[in-house]
Amino acid sequence: MGVKLQDLIAKKIVSYPELAGGIIAIDAPNIIMSLFNFTRKSPDGTNGELILDRTQRPISHLYGLLYRLNFLYSKKIFPIFCFDGRVSELKRIITKDQLNDFRFAQNWYKKAIESGNRTVARELALSKEYMWQNIILESKQLLGALGVPYVESAASAESQCAHLGKQKIVHYSNSQDYDSLLFGCPLVIQNVSKSLRRKVQGKWKYTKITPVQISLKKTLKQLGINQFQLVDIGILIGTDYFPGIKGLGPKKSLALIKKHNQIENVIIKEKNKYDFSELTANIIKKVRKIFLFPDVNNSTDSYSWNSPNKSNVLKLLCEDHFLNKERVENNLNKLSTNYEKCKGYFQKRKNTTKSIQLALF
Repeated sequence: MGVKLQDLIAKKIVSYPELAGGIIAIDAPNIIMSLFNFTRKSPDGTNGELILDRTQRPISHLYGLLYRLNFLYSKKIFPIFCFDGRVSELKRIITKDQLNDFRFAQNWYKKAIESGNRTVARELALSKEYMWQNIILESKQLLGALGVPYVESAASAESQCAHLGKQKIVHYSNSQDYDSLLFGCPLVIQNVSKSLRRKVQGKWKYTKITPVQISLKKTLKQLGINQFQLVDIGILIGTDYFPGIKGLGPKKSLALIKKHNQIENVIIKEKNKYDFSELTANIIKKVRKIFLFPDVNNSTDSYSWNSPNKSNVLKLLCEDHFLNKERVENNLNKLSTNYEKCKGYFQKRKNTTKSIQLALF
Protein backbone atom coordinates (compact mmCIF):
# COMPACT_ATOMS: atom_id res chain seq x y z
CA MET A 1 0.00 0.00 0.00
CA GLY A 2 2.49 2.64 1.15
CA VAL A 3 1.76 6.01 2.71
CA LYS A 4 -0.29 8.38 0.53
CA LEU A 5 1.93 11.46 0.58
CA GLN A 6 1.72 12.30 -3.11
CA ASP A 7 -0.44 15.40 -2.55
CA LEU A 8 2.22 16.94 -0.30
CA ILE A 9 5.38 16.11 -2.22
CA ALA A 10 7.10 18.41 -4.70
CA LYS A 11 8.67 16.48 -7.57
CA LYS A 12 11.36 17.54 -9.97
CA ILE A 13 11.28 16.13 -13.50
CA VAL A 14 14.66 14.66 -14.45
CA SER A 15 16.11 13.22 -17.63
CA TYR A 16 18.05 9.98 -17.97
CA PRO A 17 21.29 11.80 -18.88
CA GLU A 18 21.02 13.49 -15.46
CA LEU A 19 20.85 10.06 -13.80
CA ALA A 20 23.83 8.65 -15.74
CA GLY A 21 26.66 7.62 -13.44
CA GLY A 22 24.25 7.05 -10.57
CA ILE A 23 23.83 4.00 -8.35
CA ILE A 24 20.21 3.24 -7.49
CA ALA A 25 18.88 1.11 -4.64
CA ILE A 26 15.78 -0.65 -5.94
CA ASP A 27 12.88 -1.79 -3.78
CA ALA A 28 12.91 -5.30 -5.26
CA PRO A 29 9.45 -6.53 -4.13
CA ASN A 30 7.93 -3.30 -5.43
CA ILE A 31 9.43 -3.59 -8.91
CA ILE A 32 9.05 -7.38 -9.14
CA MET A 33 5.36 -7.13 -8.24
CA SER A 34 4.84 -4.63 -11.05
CA LEU A 35 6.60 -6.98 -13.49
CA PHE A 36 4.69 -9.97 -12.17
CA ASN A 37 1.35 -8.19 -12.54
CA PHE A 38 1.88 -7.71 -16.26
CA THR A 39 -1.05 -9.52 -17.90
CA ARG A 40 -2.40 -10.47 -21.28
CA LYS A 41 -5.75 -9.26 -22.43
CA SER A 42 -8.45 -11.86 -22.36
CA PRO A 43 -10.66 -12.34 -25.44
CA ASP A 44 -13.37 -10.01 -24.09
CA GLY A 45 -10.80 -7.28 -23.38
CA THR A 46 -11.62 -6.98 -19.69
CA ASN A 47 -9.70 -9.41 -17.54
CA GLY A 48 -6.30 -10.93 -18.04
CA GLU A 49 -4.41 -13.95 -16.89
CA LEU A 50 -0.83 -14.46 -15.80
CA ILE A 51 1.75 -15.41 -18.37
CA LEU A 52 2.82 -18.95 -17.46
CA ASP A 53 5.42 -21.34 -18.83
CA ARG A 54 4.76 -25.01 -19.56
CA THR A 55 5.48 -25.83 -15.90
CA GLN A 56 2.53 -23.57 -14.94
CA ARG A 57 4.72 -20.96 -13.23
CA PRO A 58 4.60 -17.20 -13.92
CA ILE A 59 7.50 -15.89 -16.03
CA SER A 60 6.82 -12.17 -16.57
CA HIS A 61 9.10 -11.23 -13.66
CA LEU A 62 12.02 -13.11 -15.26
CA TYR A 63 11.79 -11.49 -18.67
CA GLY A 64 10.94 -8.22 -16.91
CA LEU A 65 14.12 -8.21 -14.82
CA LEU A 66 16.21 -8.99 -17.89
CA TYR A 67 14.64 -6.09 -19.81
CA ARG A 68 14.85 -3.71 -16.84
CA LEU A 69 18.55 -4.37 -16.27
CA ASN A 70 19.26 -3.91 -19.96
CA PHE A 71 17.52 -0.57 -19.80
CA LEU A 72 19.35 0.60 -16.65
CA TYR A 73 22.77 -0.34 -18.04
CA SER A 74 21.94 1.41 -21.31
CA LYS A 75 21.30 4.58 -19.28
CA LYS A 76 24.64 4.21 -17.42
CA ILE A 77 22.92 3.33 -14.13
CA PHE A 78 24.07 0.60 -11.74
CA PRO A 79 21.35 -0.97 -9.52
CA ILE A 80 21.44 -2.66 -6.11
CA PHE A 81 18.28 -4.64 -5.38
CA CYS A 82 16.96 -4.73 -1.81
CA PHE A 83 14.68 -7.52 -0.60
CA ASP A 84 12.40 -7.73 2.41
CA GLY A 85 13.58 -9.55 5.49
CA ARG A 86 11.53 -10.06 8.62
CA VAL A 87 7.94 -8.82 8.30
CA SER A 88 6.74 -6.52 11.08
CA GLU A 89 3.99 -7.88 13.31
CA LEU A 90 2.11 -4.65 12.57
CA LYS A 91 2.17 -5.08 8.79
CA ARG A 92 0.09 -8.20 8.35
CA ILE A 93 -0.89 -11.48 9.89
CA ILE A 94 1.97 -13.92 9.41
CA THR A 95 1.34 -17.60 8.79
CA LYS A 96 2.61 -19.87 11.54
CA ASP A 97 5.62 -20.86 9.45
CA GLN A 98 5.87 -19.38 5.97
CA LEU A 99 9.18 -21.05 5.16
CA ASN A 100 7.86 -24.51 5.98
CA ASP A 101 4.65 -23.77 4.06
CA PHE A 102 6.76 -22.83 1.02
CA ARG A 103 9.05 -25.86 1.26
CA PHE A 104 6.09 -28.22 1.59
CA ALA A 105 4.34 -26.65 -1.43
CA GLN A 106 7.62 -26.66 -3.37
CA ASN A 107 8.15 -30.38 -2.87
CA TRP A 108 4.52 -31.12 -3.73
CA TYR A 109 4.82 -29.02 -6.89
CA LYS A 110 7.98 -30.88 -8.01
CA LYS A 111 6.22 -34.23 -7.58
CA ALA A 112 3.23 -32.99 -9.60
CA ILE A 113 5.55 -31.92 -12.45
CA GLU A 114 7.42 -35.22 -12.38
CA SER A 115 4.16 -37.18 -12.54
CA GLY A 116 2.80 -34.99 -15.35
CA ASN A 117 -0.18 -33.74 -13.35
CA ARG A 118 -0.45 -30.24 -14.84
CA THR A 119 -3.71 -29.45 -13.04
CA VAL A 120 -2.21 -29.96 -9.59
CA ALA A 121 1.03 -28.27 -10.66
CA ARG A 122 -0.89 -25.17 -11.79
CA GLU A 123 -2.92 -25.06 -8.56
CA LEU A 124 0.24 -25.28 -6.45
CA ALA A 125 2.28 -22.89 -8.63
CA LEU A 126 -0.36 -20.19 -8.14
CA SER A 127 -1.04 -20.89 -4.46
CA LYS A 128 -0.33 -18.26 -1.81
CA GLU A 129 2.06 -20.65 -0.05
CA TYR A 130 4.24 -21.09 -3.13
CA MET A 131 3.87 -18.44 -5.83
CA TRP A 132 5.19 -15.18 -4.34
CA GLN A 133 8.01 -16.78 -2.36
CA ASN A 134 9.10 -18.71 -5.44
CA ILE A 135 9.01 -15.54 -7.55
CA ILE A 136 11.27 -13.80 -5.03
CA LEU A 137 13.61 -16.81 -4.89
CA GLU A 138 13.87 -17.01 -8.69
CA SER A 139 14.44 -13.25 -8.92
CA LYS A 140 17.41 -13.52 -6.56
CA GLN A 141 18.78 -16.46 -8.53
CA LEU A 142 18.47 -14.53 -11.79
CA LEU A 143 20.08 -11.38 -10.37
CA GLY A 144 22.99 -13.48 -9.11
CA ALA A 145 23.42 -15.12 -12.49
CA LEU A 146 23.29 -11.71 -14.18
CA GLY A 147 26.04 -10.35 -11.92
CA VAL A 148 23.83 -7.85 -10.10
CA PRO A 149 24.25 -7.28 -6.32
CA TYR A 150 21.27 -7.61 -3.99
CA VAL A 151 20.79 -7.14 -0.26
CA GLU A 152 18.66 -9.08 2.19
CA SER A 153 17.23 -6.48 4.55
CA ALA A 154 16.78 -7.14 8.26
CA ALA A 155 13.22 -5.83 7.83
CA SER A 156 11.65 -3.94 4.89
CA ALA A 157 13.28 -3.43 1.51
CA GLU A 158 12.45 0.27 1.54
CA SER A 159 14.20 0.81 4.87
CA GLN A 160 17.28 -0.87 3.39
CA CYS A 161 17.14 1.34 0.29
CA ALA A 162 16.94 4.41 2.53
CA HIS A 163 19.86 3.14 4.63
CA LEU A 164 22.06 2.74 1.54
CA GLY A 165 21.14 6.28 0.56
CA LYS A 166 21.92 7.70 4.00
CA GLN A 167 25.25 5.88 3.97
CA LYS A 168 26.01 7.39 0.53
CA ILE A 169 26.50 3.95 -0.96
CA VAL A 170 23.81 4.78 -3.52
CA HIS A 171 22.68 8.07 -4.97
CA TYR A 172 18.96 7.32 -5.07
CA SER A 173 16.27 4.95 -3.92
CA ASN A 174 13.89 3.78 -6.64
CA SER A 175 10.38 3.02 -5.42
CA GLN A 176 6.87 4.05 -6.41
CA ASP A 177 5.86 4.16 -2.74
CA TYR A 178 6.56 7.13 -0.47
CA ASP A 179 7.61 5.15 2.59
CA SER A 180 11.22 5.76 1.56
CA LEU A 181 10.81 9.36 2.74
CA LEU A 182 9.50 8.24 6.13
CA PHE A 183 12.57 6.01 6.41
CA GLY A 184 14.73 9.08 5.80
CA CYS A 185 15.93 8.42 2.25
CA PRO A 186 17.66 11.61 1.01
CA LEU A 187 16.71 11.25 -2.68
CA VAL A 188 14.00 9.13 -4.31
CA ILE A 189 13.60 8.49 -8.03
CA GLN A 190 10.24 7.37 -9.43
CA ASN A 191 8.93 6.36 -12.86
CA VAL A 192 12.12 4.70 -14.10
CA SER A 193 10.76 2.87 -17.13
CA LYS A 194 11.78 2.36 -20.73
CA SER A 195 8.18 2.46 -21.93
CA LEU A 196 7.46 5.81 -20.20
CA ARG A 197 4.04 4.48 -19.28
CA ARG A 198 2.49 2.57 -16.41
CA LYS A 199 -0.53 0.31 -16.25
CA VAL A 200 -3.40 1.76 -14.23
CA GLN A 201 -4.12 -0.59 -11.34
CA GLY A 202 -7.23 -2.70 -11.90
CA LYS A 203 -7.76 -1.41 -15.45
CA TRP A 204 -6.50 -2.28 -18.92
CA LYS A 205 -5.13 1.14 -19.74
CA TYR A 206 -1.89 3.02 -19.28
CA THR A 207 -0.87 6.47 -18.11
CA LYS A 208 2.16 8.42 -19.34
CA ILE A 209 5.00 8.82 -16.86
CA THR A 210 8.20 10.85 -16.64
CA PRO A 211 11.16 10.19 -14.29
CA VAL A 212 10.92 12.43 -11.23
CA GLN A 213 13.21 13.14 -8.30
CA ILE A 214 12.05 13.78 -4.73
CA SER A 215 14.38 15.43 -2.24
CA LEU A 216 13.62 14.74 1.42
CA LYS A 217 15.47 17.85 2.56
CA LYS A 218 13.58 20.11 0.15
CA THR A 219 10.28 18.40 0.99
CA LEU A 220 10.69 18.99 4.73
CA LYS A 221 11.71 22.60 4.15
CA GLN A 222 8.76 23.23 1.84
CA LEU A 223 6.29 21.70 4.29
CA GLY A 224 7.86 23.44 7.29
CA ILE A 225 8.26 20.25 9.32
CA ASN A 226 11.00 17.87 10.48
CA GLN A 227 11.52 14.13 9.89
CA PHE A 228 9.82 13.21 13.20
CA GLN A 229 6.73 15.18 12.19
CA LEU A 230 6.68 13.63 8.71
CA VAL A 231 6.44 10.20 10.32
CA ASP A 232 3.60 11.43 12.55
CA ILE A 233 1.77 12.71 9.46
CA GLY A 234 2.25 9.30 7.87
CA ILE A 235 0.73 7.59 10.91
CA LEU A 236 -2.34 9.84 10.77
CA ILE A 237 -2.78 9.28 7.01
CA GLY A 238 -2.11 5.56 7.21
CA THR A 239 0.90 3.34 6.50
CA ASP A 240 1.54 -0.37 6.04
CA TYR A 241 1.83 -0.54 9.83
CA PHE A 242 -1.28 1.41 10.88
CA PRO A 243 -4.42 2.07 8.80
CA GLY A 244 -4.67 5.74 9.74
CA ILE A 245 -7.42 7.89 11.22
CA LYS A 246 -10.75 8.10 9.41
CA GLY A 247 -11.35 11.55 8.01
CA LEU A 248 -7.71 12.59 7.94
CA GLY A 249 -5.98 12.94 4.58
CA PRO A 250 -2.54 14.34 3.76
CA LYS A 251 -3.38 18.05 3.86
CA LYS A 252 -5.47 17.89 7.05
CA SER A 253 -2.85 15.73 8.78
CA LEU A 254 -0.13 18.20 7.82
CA ALA A 255 -2.19 21.11 9.18
CA LEU A 256 -2.85 19.32 12.48
CA ILE A 257 0.79 18.35 13.02
CA LYS A 258 1.97 21.87 12.23
CA LYS A 259 -0.64 23.26 14.62
CA HIS A 260 -0.11 20.81 17.49
CA ASN A 261 3.51 19.72 16.83
CA GLN A 262 3.05 15.95 17.37
CA ILE A 263 0.47 13.16 17.42
CA GLU A 264 0.01 13.07 21.20
CA ASN A 265 -1.08 16.71 21.17
CA VAL A 266 -3.34 16.12 18.16
CA ILE A 267 -5.13 13.34 20.03
CA ILE A 268 -5.67 15.55 23.07
CA LYS A 269 -6.81 18.64 21.16
CA GLU A 270 -8.85 16.94 18.42
CA LYS A 271 -10.36 13.97 20.33
CA ASN A 272 -13.91 15.29 19.89
CA LYS A 273 -13.58 15.47 16.09
CA TYR A 274 -11.85 12.19 15.25
CA ASP A 275 -11.76 8.64 16.55
CA PHE A 276 -8.28 7.98 17.93
CA SER A 277 -9.28 4.90 19.92
CA GLU A 278 -7.11 2.53 17.86
CA LEU A 279 -4.08 4.82 17.92
CA THR A 280 -2.62 3.82 21.26
CA ALA A 281 0.62 5.09 22.79
CA ASN A 282 2.15 1.66 22.13
CA ILE A 283 1.20 1.72 18.44
CA ILE A 284 2.62 5.24 18.06
CA LYS A 285 5.88 4.15 19.69
CA LYS A 286 6.23 1.03 17.53
CA VAL A 287 5.49 2.74 14.22
CA ARG A 288 7.82 5.63 14.99
CA LYS A 289 10.57 3.15 15.78
CA ILE A 290 10.02 1.29 12.49
CA PHE A 291 10.55 4.47 10.47
CA LEU A 292 13.00 6.47 12.59
CA PHE A 293 15.17 3.60 13.86
CA PRO A 294 14.63 0.83 11.29
CA ASP A 295 16.25 -2.57 11.40
CA VAL A 296 18.67 -2.74 8.48
CA ASN A 297 21.49 -4.86 7.16
CA ASN A 298 24.62 -2.99 8.27
CA SER A 299 27.00 -5.18 6.30
CA THR A 300 30.09 -3.29 5.21
CA ASP A 301 30.64 -5.56 2.21
CA SER A 302 31.45 -3.66 -0.97
CA TYR A 303 29.14 -4.05 -3.94
CA SER A 304 30.30 -5.07 -7.36
CA TRP A 305 28.69 -5.68 -10.74
CA ASN A 306 29.85 -8.43 -13.06
CA SER A 307 29.11 -9.54 -16.58
CA PRO A 308 26.30 -12.12 -16.83
CA ASN A 309 27.09 -15.79 -16.31
CA LYS A 310 25.53 -17.05 -19.53
CA SER A 311 25.38 -20.74 -18.61
CA ASN A 312 23.66 -20.06 -15.28
CA VAL A 313 21.14 -17.71 -16.88
CA LEU A 314 20.31 -20.20 -19.63
CA LYS A 315 19.92 -22.98 -17.08
CA LEU A 316 17.39 -21.00 -15.06
CA LEU A 317 15.45 -19.46 -17.93
CA CYS A 318 15.69 -22.05 -20.69
CA GLU A 319 16.21 -25.41 -18.96
CA ASP A 320 14.09 -24.79 -15.89
CA HIS A 321 11.41 -22.51 -17.38
CA PHE A 322 11.67 -23.52 -21.07
CA LEU A 323 11.88 -19.92 -22.28
CA ASN A 324 12.88 -19.29 -25.88
CA LYS A 325 16.65 -19.78 -26.01
CA GLU A 326 17.27 -17.53 -29.01
CA ARG A 327 15.28 -14.72 -27.42
CA VAL A 328 17.10 -15.08 -24.11
CA GLU A 329 20.54 -15.23 -25.78
CA ASN A 330 19.81 -12.10 -27.82
CA ASN A 331 18.88 -10.20 -24.67
CA LEU A 332 21.92 -11.57 -22.82
CA ASN A 333 24.20 -10.35 -25.59
CA LYS A 334 22.63 -6.90 -25.41
CA LEU A 335 22.97 -6.94 -21.62
CA SER A 336 26.66 -7.85 -21.79
CA THR A 337 27.32 -5.04 -24.27
CA ASN A 338 25.40 -2.48 -22.20
CA TYR A 339 27.11 -3.67 -19.02
CA GLU A 340 30.57 -3.12 -20.51
CA LYS A 341 29.60 0.37 -21.72
CA CYS A 342 28.13 1.19 -18.30
CA LYS A 343 31.21 -0.12 -16.50
CA GLY A 344 33.47 1.94 -18.77
CA TYR A 345 31.43 5.06 -18.05
CA PHE A 346 31.71 4.51 -14.29
CA GLN A 347 35.44 3.80 -14.44
CA LYS A 348 36.00 7.19 -16.06
CA ARG A 349 34.08 8.84 -13.23
CA LYS A 350 35.04 6.71 -10.24
CA ASN A 351 37.50 9.24 -8.84
CA THR A 352 34.98 12.07 -8.84
CA THR A 353 32.84 11.05 -5.84
CA LYS A 354 33.48 9.11 -2.66
CA SER A 355 30.27 7.12 -2.98
CA ILE A 356 31.28 5.59 -6.31
CA GLN A 357 34.65 4.62 -4.89
CA LEU A 358 32.87 2.82 -2.07
CA ALA A 359 30.73 0.76 -4.39
CA LEU A 360 32.71 0.02 -7.53
CA PHE A 361 35.53 -2.18 -8.70
